[in-house]
Amino acid sequence: MSITLAQAQRAMSSYGLSTFYILGTIGNFLLICILIQRTHRQNSCALYLLSATIVNFILIQCILPAGIYSADHVDPQNISLVWCKIRSYLFNSLLMLYRWYKMVACLDRAAMCNRHAWIRSFSNARVARRTILIITIVWLLIPIHLAAYFRIESNRCIPQSGVYAKFFSIYSIVISGWSPPIVMAIFGYIAYKNLKKVKPRINPSTVPTGIINDHLNNNIASRTSDFHYISKRNRQLLVLLICEIILYMCTNLLYSVNITYSAITSDVSKSSDRIYIESFIAYFSSPFLIIINNCAPFYLYLIISSKFRHDVQKLFTYCCYSHKITPTQNNELSTINKRGTIINHNNDL
Repeated sequence: MSITLAQAQRAMSSYGLSTFYILGTIGNFLLICILIQRTHRQNSCALYLLSATIVNFILIQCILPAGIYSADHVDPQNISLVWCKIRSYLFNSLLMLYRWYKMVACLDRAAMCNRHAWIRSFSNARVARRTILIITIVWLLIPIHLAAYFRIESNRCIPQSGVYAKFFSIYSIVISGWSPPIVMAIFGYIAYKNLKKVKPRINPSTVPTGIINDHLNNNIASRTSDFHYISKRNRQLLVLLICEIILYMCTNLLYSVNITYSAITSDVSKSSDRIYIESFIAYFSSPFLIIINNCAPFYLYLIISSKFRHDVQKLFTYCCYSHKITPTQNNELSTINKRGTIINHNNDL
């Protein structure tokens, strides 16, 4: 059994992680090119998604090459104490940055869909930039303890045995395991429920004359102030975020269950077969399954959103044709408005 599981893990590292690396690198790079455009930078949710995408790109470049290398060689983190510490810190720090950007994106969408104006005021680009800065500083500092207390014991890069190992188990279960999906699920559900209650502004002039009286006018005015308009782009961002939350739940549930199980059974005597099985499950849940979240967003958006497919098409069209147009022709054919959108004065290119 141990040989079979070892072969399966080797194949997953060699072929699975290699595929994730290629698709994740391409997808996140294209997603950054789209979200970095000025139109998206003015949207608070898009800023959170952009930050998460940048973190995903860095995570893939820092972590996956070593994982692919370990398919046919000894894992560098199990023989180099320096890389053991750096890898543990980077993996945890970048994953937590990604999770918290997604969590505040859910909070942002829930605030945007709220009927109270003072709550909706938190859903703006200025608040998003400050929040991103705070989260980045916090989660670059908090995981420093991993770099300090991770050791190579029994040819494995693991937390230092004793008190810190128990602390790390609690830290992993509460902070990494269960808090992010619970927060995402709660505020994603709130945003979805609030979105269903949002209606377009009511124009009293569309109501037939003779039916409107003073009481009805007051009622319409009240309803008009209660409900607010949400653009199609914001609605699609919310739908994309909800789909990404569902993906996160599916790919991270096993990780959350596994670290909880490992903490509960840490003092239990186990057979060699059980240890091999648990080791394989631990590898499958993290990093193999968990890294899907960092590689899949671009392709998930591409499948779900027609608006996003249109943005991708515009990006490729611009990249393919911009170098073929001289500056004079470019000035004659198109201008760039304040939002960064190209407006063609002639036929479509």
